[in-house]
Amino acid sequence: MNGTGSRRSWQGRRGGAVYLAAFALVLAAPASFAPPAHAQPREREQAQSAQHRVPVEEVVSPGGVRAWLVSDSTVPIIQLRAYWQGGGALEPDEIVGATAIMADMLGEGAGAYDANAFKERLEELHVTLSYAAGVDGVGLSLQTLSEHRDAAFDLVRLTLAEPRFDAEPLARIKRQVAVSIRQRETNPSYIANLALDETLLGAHPYARRVSNESLARIDAGVLRERRAALITRANLRVTVVGDIDAATLAPLLDHMFGVLPDGHAMPEPAQATPAAPVPLIVRALPQPQSLILFAAPGIQDEDPDFVPLAVANYILGGGGFSSRLMDEVREKRGLVYGVSTGPAVYDRVALVRGSAQTENGDVGEALEVIRAELARLYADGATQREVDDAIAYLTGAFALSLDSNRNIAGVLHGYHVQGRGPDYVNQRNDLIRAVTLADVNRVIRRLFNPDAFTFVVVGQPSGLDAAD
Repeated sequence: MNGTGSRRSWQGRRGGAVYLAAFALVLAAPASFAPPAHAQPREREQAQSAQHRVPVEEVVSPGGVRAWLVSDSTVPIIQLRAYWQGGGALEPDEIVGATAIMADMLGEGAGAYDANAFKERLEELHVTLSYAAGVDGVGLSLQTLSEHRDAAFDLVRLTLAEPRFDAEPLARIKRQVAVSIRQRETNPSYIANLALDETLLGAHPYARRVSNESLARIDAGVLRERRAALITRANLRVTVVGDIDAATLAPLLDHMFGVLPDGHAMPEPAQATPAAPVPLIVRALPQPQSLILFAAPGIQDEDPDFVPLAVANYILGGGGFSSRLMDEVREKRGLVYGVSTGPAVYDRVALVRGSAQTENGDVGEALEVIRAELARLYADGATQREVDDAIAYLTGAFALSLDSNRNIAGVLHGYHVQGRGPDYVNQRNDLIRAVTLADVNRVIRRLFNPDAFTFVVVGQPSGLDAAD
């Protein structure tokens, strides 16, 4: 699980990492704005919430395909997101990486269109269409002008009904993955995340990485098998935002997704229980800077403490320059370029993760200060002022993540994938406003014990041995 991912993380194109940043978009907010000093009066906040409600409706096609819809004709553009639960974690060990490559190949030609012709057709229509896969699922993203709606939806249908899996684009993608495999051995982020995953998750599928051996076994037949197993109607969730109404969308849902087999609910991989923490792991890598990652067991997003965790995390390391870690480690001491924390929630495990980057000579002191701040927060808890400021910011800045139909589609689809109700987007701020100081301190005591964190350093840190 590369990076500071989130629920239904998507391992992106060419083995990189692209995340449905559910936590960042849903509960947190951009960290580049200073929070207001005090919350607004509750009556005014509630009135503003009522004015900015997102009108979500559930649409059911004649054939039974379900979707969430926000109909808005202000701009003649349609955003469509789809998600199929079941991703790389369900792959056999011998073909790790096949699901991500299969998702890439869905955009490399379909029906009568080979890869080049398909891309030319997308450009001709000014359509953006892509697939991506991660450990927990496969995702589709589409953006089209309203005037090209039918043609764009036809292309979606074609990729699902008649993907080509041609030899040339498959060979090209496999070459690109092979290059990334070679390059990752000198990539500090890859090395740190691998060390963290292998330490905490052991042999669980979430800790696996594509290898040259598994890559060599992936052919068109394997891709067709992965597609048949994963891309069905049973595990599909669809979100649509933009210039289309429910009556128009309903039959089009059948047109696009009715070609899929009914399928069945996907099995889930085993629960991943994080191993006992390791105080420090060092991986030597010749470079002038060191990357620090740290993680501890977290909670799933359906846990009652998940909303209070948003507030607690903002105080610790999720609030940019307003967070304790940024203030103590960067602003007061100048030890790091940046430091942040946040939940990483997957279907079968949840963590609280953090990261920082610093000069090799400052690693030891940076680690000491990070640990000291964790210990101080754990022992003393947050203050009422910190909680008030965090709530004011998290609720006030939420509108920034809903300032376009594209962003609304991302946020709403994140909720849909999580299994929330369609009106959760309108309840979110009220849930955060209901968080109390006692709630925050309970979560801090539950999740921020400094002894629960495993730290990984990649680089040439002064004074630290490059050994486990």
